[in-house]
Parts: sequence; structure tokens; C-alpha cells
Amino acid sequence: MVTVHGTRRIYEGRVVNLRVDAVEYPNGHRGEVEVVEHRGGVAVIAMPQSQQIILVHQFRPAIGRAMWEVPAGKLEAGEEPAHCAQRELLEETGYRARGVRELWSFYTAPGFCSELLHLFVAEDLTAGTPRPEEGEQIETRAFDVDEAWALVQRGELPDAKTQIALAWAREV
Repeated sequence: MVTVHGTRRIYEGRVVNLRVDAVEYPNGHRGEVEVVEHRGGVAVIAMPQSQQIILVHQFRPAIGRAMWEVPAGKLEAGEEPAHCAQRELLEETGYRARGVRELWSFYTAPGFCSELLHLFVAEDLTAGTPRPEEGEQIETRAFDVDEAWALVQRGELPDAKTQIALAWAREV
């Protein structure tokens, strides 16, 4: 078991916080571990028809490029993941779902980040008009699941949450 001897806060922001923990490992080795704290978020599989999936295209400053992704977003303080999934689906795609069903959750980068994503499938969809947040520029498109999977295979869709969602969608 790792023992934490102290924590130093480095940064507190809107999306992430950064802390440095002074740790001691079972073998007696001591060191510092940098941890990015994140509130967590959701990713939504929206399939308006069998073998069709909705993806959104948006620019991601952290990687300096735009890419196709499943609708997703961060949890607000105290927000339930299912509510967040419904909200993000509507904002990014315009689709409303009669319900959302959580499939499972996963850590995005547990080596240094606490972000836990909750993966949902949206059920009984109704099309509408997207309502992106101010400053977001999002293109929405329905893809054939196999067409989207081909993007993954060609290295053109490097987003892990979307790869996980597509792997699930290929099996239904």
C-alpha cells in the first residue's frame, strides 16, 4: 500500500486542479506524484437507427486538431451522470432521448488523472436542433458504424472514448 505523507496544491482551475502528493511505497522508496484532479464526465452513444451512430466534430486545443467524437462533456458540481448525459446529448447534437442507460464507467488516464467517464447509451431518440455552449463550434453527423470504425482502423479517429463506444456499437 502506498502511504501519502502530504499534498501540495499547485493549481485550481475551472476544469482541472493539480496537486503533488509526497508518497512512500511499500519498499520504502519515497517520491512525488503529480495528480490532475477532474470532476469526471459522460460519453453518450446515440444511435437513431440500427448500425448508425451520431458523432460530433470539434476542435480540441489540447491536441491542436479537430476530430470526430461521441457526444461528451464534464459533470457540473453535484450533477448526476444521467442528467449530464441528457444535457450533453441535447447541447451537442440536438437529439433528445426518452432515457439514457449507463453501460459502465472507466478512467481515462489513471496514471496521472482522476477523470472517470460514465458511458451511456441514449434510447428512443428524437431529432432536434443542437444548442452548443457559447464558444463551441460543433458539426454533427450520422455515421454508419462500420464507416466510423474504418476511421479508427486508419488512425483517423484517435479518441479513446469514441473507440470504446464504437466497439460496443459494433456488437449490438
